[in-house]
Amino acid sequence: MSKTGIYTSSSGIYAYQDALDVVANNIANVNTNGFKSSRASFSDLLYTKINPNNDKIDEGHGIQTEKTDLMFEQSVIRQTGQPLDFAALDECFFAVEAPSGDTLYTKNGSFHLSQNAAGTWELCSFDGGFVLDDSGNHIEVPYNEETDTYDYSNIADIIGTYKFPNPYGLDQTGSNYYTSTESSGSAEAAPDAEIRQGYLEASSTSVAREMSSIIELQRAFQLNVSMLKTNDEMNNLMNNLKN
Repeated sequence: MSKTGIYTSSSGIYAYQDALDVVANNIANVNTNGFKSSRASFSDLLYTKINPNNDKIDEGHGIQTEKTDLMFEQSVIRQTGQPLDFAALDECFFAVEAPSGDTLYTKNGSFHLSQNAAGTWELCSFDGGFVLDDSGNHIEVPYNEETDTYDYSNIADIIGTYKFPNPYGLDQTGSNYYTSTESSGSAEAAPDAEIRQGYLEASSTSVAREMSSIIELQRAFQLNVSMLKTNDEMNNLMNNLKN
């Protein structure tokens, strides 16, 4: 007896489980600065002909998770009043030199200062990477020892901002970082991009939208589970009749 129904419903279970994982990650990052939510996209699997003499009757073989799309919509910009908080508007990114030497890109502009071996103070990302300017250089922040203060006045003009021909093709590497891919194209300096000092870009996760997705995906998941059980029961019944 054909087990196509079992394979079809099983593929649906796996696909909708993947989609629920994506939604769970979105909700988990609802308070992550600069986080961009994702959405799972599906595609159908192969079709075979039930009757070779009838081109109009095809038998489907389920669903698969084709890709996960990034949603680069503009998030809420909230004021913090902190001089080392920055928000890059639209589809612009900050560039960060990771400890490995690789250049990563982020929307999280929560920065701080770190003193290097030469005794100067450099602008660093939330996890210690060096923030870069439009030329890919570290950013030094002047320090006045007499007044024990830092000069934050020109930092917003120095911080580098970058754009990609296709930001939706970026690869997520974890810790709210992105790397360029062949699909995204190479990073291009965007010196005219708008940066707001004393602000942070909030997460783009919409709890209401994600909860609606959970309901939709959960019902689809449960339906595929029911289909799997029904197909299994039908197979057992047919086997018992044969015996």
